[in-house]
Amino acid sequence: MRKTGLLSGALALCLATYAGGIEYRISGTWPGGDGKTIYLQKKIAEKTYESIDSVVVANGLFEFKGNTPEICLGRLQSDGKTKDLFLCGEPLQVEVQDKLNPKNGKPYIQWEASGSEEQKAYETSQEIEMGKAFIDLGLMMAMSKEKDDPVKLDSLVKMKNSLAEATDNRIRKYVDDNLDRVALTYFIGDFLAKNYPVEYVDSCYARLSQRVKDTSSGMQLAEKMAALKQVNVGGIAPDIALPSPDGTEIKLSALRGKYVLIDFWASWCAPCLREAPNVREVYAKYHNKGFEVFGVSLDSEKQRNAWIEAIKKFGLNWPQVSSLKGWECPVAKAYNVTGIPKTFLLDKQGRIIATDLRGDALKEKMKSLFK
Repeated sequence: MRKTGLLSGALALCLATYAGGIEYRISGTWPGGDGKTIYLQKKIAEKTYESIDSVVVANGLFEFKGNTPEICLGRLQSDGKTKDLFLCGEPLQVEVQDKLNPKNGKPYIQWEASGSEEQKAYETSQEIEMGKAFIDLGLMMAMSKEKDDPVKLDSLVKMKNSLAEATDNRIRKYVDDNLDRVALTYFIGDFLAKNYPVEYVDSCYARLSQRVKDTSSGMQLAEKMAALKQVNVGGIAPDIALPSPDGTEIKLSALRGKYVLIDFWASWCAPCLREAPNVREVYAKYHNKGFEVFGVSLDSEKQRNAWIEAIKKFGLNWPQVSSLKGWECPVAKAYNVTGIPKTFLLDKQGRIIATDLRGDALKEKMKSLFK
């Protein structure tokens, strides 16, 4: 009972300060860091921070004291290295150590923070995100390497599904345990929204406590959810205007009056190329009846030739465009594309009527549209 009481008290301390602002205190140690300047920054938008305080390390110690209007995500920054911190009214302890990378001998800073339940929740979310990123990257590289071996590909797909299930279970538990944490708003907006169906993401947002929804990060998340729904079933697809391989700009809106399959892909994406025969089949069958495919490649500038060769090799003979900025493609960001292949099926008015249709599911949907 005592542990529960203490935890509830910590939550009350954080949450009770939402309306009147909070006082933050960060105590830190940095052996050998004397003379180094550390900046305390506050997150004000995605990838955007503003400095609110700074200190110089003296005798291996540093401390920040101040006030912020409400609980928020901040970070410490020094020598180009950063550490995310939650300012929520609970004192934080930070340990900084100078390290050397054993592989290249280059120095780096190692940060560790403790003392806040919000900080603990945020650290856990970062572990989940990093773990999924490593798994996805490793499997993508392996699948690309084995793209011509159906047996090995099948084995890798089964492994991917198993690991995905384990990750999903961990995420569900994390969400259930942190519905009264502001840290969860960042996890939903920065991670779940980029990796999971909008219906699931929206259900996680809906379950947040009202106090969390009323914070700035909660309100920013609400805006992001509205934008996500715009690129989901029922929303009007945002226009796309990008250059084709020959440099001619092609607009998605020019295809109004037809059913359109927006196909996000790349020349290096093995699953995309495996799906190409299915797309070619429906294109050949329904193109003259009012169906079009609009390919958006996530290749980079250095992959330009590979993109053009893939179009020829795999017979992707429909409008193809690319910003040649890879994952930094503004269109991919607008459509919340975080993995490929990714498809959006539009009706004749440009409204999204289905997403992620592949193989037989795509064929059945096209059959129903042109029966």
